[in-house]
Amino acid sequence: MKAEKLRSYIAIVAAILALAFSRQANEARAAPGQEQARKVSTGNAKKGKTVFENLGCRKCHGSEGEGVSGTGQSGGVPRIASTSLALPAFIQLVRRPKNVMPPFGSDKASDSDLADVYAFLQTLTPLAKQEPAAAANPSNGQRLFVRNGCYECHGYLGQGSTSTGGTRLGPPQIPLSAFVSYAREPTGQMPPYTAKVVSNEDLGEIYNFLKSVPPPPPSKIIPFLNQ
Repeated sequence: MKAEKLRSYIAIVAAILALAFSRQANEARAAPGQEQARKVSTGNAKKGKTVFENLGCRKCHGSEGEGVSGTGQSGGVPRIASTSLALPAFIQLVRRPKNVMPPFGSDKASDSDLADVYAFLQTLTPLAKQEPAAAANPSNGQRLFVRNGCYECHGYLGQGSTSTGGTRLGPPQIPLSAFVSYAREPTGQMPPYTAKVVSNEDLGEIYNFLKSVPPPPPSKIIPFLNQ
């Protein structure tokens, strides 16, 4: 009888040990993405905001990650706040993005940096009012566009110019906050427009004017370009 109890006890202990070893083996074989997902709770949103700004993400996605819907053939800029992707999928998309977004390799941002950006994005809840509708009368924005000399490089309708190197602005395919950020800290030869030169409200008016500009027709319907 004692021998049977001993064998039963040994069997129970063996089963417990087998279960423990199996669990450890499964954790050891866990995909890297699962390990990254566990880091979400440790992501630092404050650091993530700094990384988000340093990488220039706000210049396309907006300072609140709100994005902008596309019009016509344009897909716009996707809203990334707060992202519905799991952290592994978010990191993969940043490493190997789709469309025109440039890839961000580990030399530009570590997985830890991206985990912090992810945590920052999860804190954002952009409001609809952050993306204003096109003004009913965009003439004021057009006046400000001309007064501030924007037309000299970008044309009177923001159509851009090959002779000046000014890019096409109208209609803008980035959110208002990104438009303001770029005006404050532009790239290339464009001079920065500080708040002393043009206020956020005036930039909003200019943005609304540019939003009122119809997109160019697709090249396939222009006979001259299809000869």
